[in-house]
Amino acid sequence: MRRNIFLFAIAALMACGMSSVFTSCKEKTAKDKLNLPEAPLITLEDTMRAFSMTKEYMEALKNDQVDSALSLLMYYPADTVMSLPAEVKNRLKQQYKLFPIKDYKMETSHFTDQYEARVTYKYRFMDPPADDPNYPVTMNVTLQVKFYRGDYYLSLYDHTVLTRGNTTEEERETKEFLEKAKEKWDEERGE
Repeated sequence: MRRNIFLFAIAALMACGMSSVFTSCKEKTAKDKLNLPEAPLITLEDTMRAFSMTKEYMEALKNDQVDSALSLLMYYPADTVMSLPAEVKNRLKQQYKLFPIKDYKMETSHFTDQYEARVTYKYRFMDPPADDPNYPVTMNVTLQVKFYRGDYYLSLYDHTVLTRGNTTEEERETKEFLEKAKEKWDEERGE
């Protein structure tokens, strides 16, 4: 009998202890809620705009209208909006001549907010050889739709394709940043 009372007492203590553990965990999680920023409001209109602008580019390439497709692309040097330079257009024309778009499908999309989206397409540039069906015949291209200076523009997401001389735009921006940092450092040291 004593043994039964002892086991009952231990079970009751354990039940009370477990109850307080669960209660304290519930209270702790309720108190320690994260203050996360609100998710950006992305509407159906934002989504459709991004998909239609990027699809228009891909369809033009698929229909062998390379000049028309390239005229849709813009880039943003020095706080302005510009069409692609002729040298870049020529390089892209060569690329699409060597690797024409036979067919494409959307792979991924990423919306930073309602003002910026990236859409990646995988496109097939040739049929695989009959003797090797696993031969790589696809490439990816990522396009960006961005709201800039009052309108939406289409651009290539990887801006390293835009070159001037032997340096890419990214390398030029890094060089400019480092030069400005050095000037600021020199000013602070009094030189």
